[in-house]
Amino acid sequence: MPFCTNCGTNIDGGASFCYHCGAPQPRPAVHTSEFLDSISNRTASILCYIPVFGVIPAIVFLASQKFRTNGRVRFDAFQSVYLFVTWLIISAAIPTLLFTGHGWGIESALLALCKFAVFICWIYLLVKAAQEQQVRLPLLGDLAARSATEQL
Repeated sequence: MPFCTNCGTNIDGGASFCYHCGAPQPRPAVHTSEFLDSISNRTASILCYIPVFGVIPAIVFLASQKFRTNGRVRFDAFQSVYLFVTWLIISAAIPTLLFTGHGWGIESALLALCKFAVFICWIYLLVKAAQEQQVRLPLLGDLAARSATEQL
């Protein structure tokens, strides 16, 4: 049974004030767990592959202490970041650098097809992560594996 911090009288454990002297009592320490402690490896891998927005949890997982030594989640996070960079290059950099005219020519159709292919890759990787299977994309997977092992 706890005691009053002012007069030393036995008080109830949840009491905010001492019933004898009226002194306020400190609140008991509440044990809170870090948000990432409740996330499993499978869930972390799935969150990395949410199309376009998965880069945000991927960066969080790469920076977190919990997943710092987890090679699988780190690989998925790096592969997701590299896939997002590929999406940015296809969506913004290539049209800005190569095409000065506007229109719906063969170039626009090719870029739309590339964007669709990257989106399908995201969906495929998301499904495989949900099935707890690791898929290594041809170029990006090699970069991700190298990045994940260099950081360990």
